[in-house]
Amino acid sequence: MALQNKSRLRNTLKKLNRLAPGDEDPRPSAQEALDFLSMMAGEKPVMLLGRGYNEQIWIKGVLQIASDAKLQIVEGPFWDASADVGAGADLPDWYFDHTRAAFAEHRAWYICRARAVADEVAVICETAAITVAQEARLLNYPECCVRAHYGRAAEYQGVWLDLLRRKAGGDDARAMELLTENEPLEPETDEDLNRLEAVMKTIPVPFTSINACDACLDGGPNAPANIKSLEGRKLAGEIDEGLVRALG
Repeated sequence: MALQNKSRLRNTLKKLNRLAPGDEDPRPSAQEALDFLSMMAGEKPVMLLGRGYNEQIWIKGVLQIASDAKLQIVEGPFWDASADVGAGADLPDWYFDHTRAAFAEHRAWYICRARAVADEVAVICETAAITVAQEARLLNYPECCVRAHYGRAAEYQGVWLDLLRRKAGGDDARAMELLTENEPLEPETDEDLNRLEAVMKTIPVPFTSINACDACLDGGPNAPANIKSLEGRKLAGEIDEGLVRALG
């Protein structure tokens, strides 16, 4: 099917390109631009702004472009579907509640074309309740990769919990005090560093904002993340080959 409103998408890309810092790696802003255009083209229900790439001039400029284009903008907390998959269920309540409260302070903007989608996003942001299936559908991500993201996040928190408990001498009451006091923590051993590096390691999928899960890494060209990559590459090429080069 031919891409609709190609001239509008190209004009929007020109505006987005003017916002991009000229002295940095072009890929983060280029991927954000592709996400925005994918949302405008109807391939992605929601474009997520302000999470990951948080350059303030970029964010303000994208919000202005979205407003000028009469798109729907919902400001709200970062989505967190960890409860849906039981990620972090083995963390103690006092630690889990603290990290979730800190996470909820972060803000993002959810940009979409359709009012019905914006209404769904607004409910999610108001209730702070979202499933992995919802997040995957709205952001046009593979559900398997979203699920893996929350698994990695829980493992990451588990490493810091171990460091906290070690500093507290194995006393959870003292660990709670240290956490409340925002006591700084640092990895102390090679094993600590190796564990952190392992859970922080991600494999970005080209032409998407997706980090691939293990199944997609091993799944060949028909893996969900790789299909999304091909779709993103096709859209970028239909709009402007310069966008393809920026993401290459």
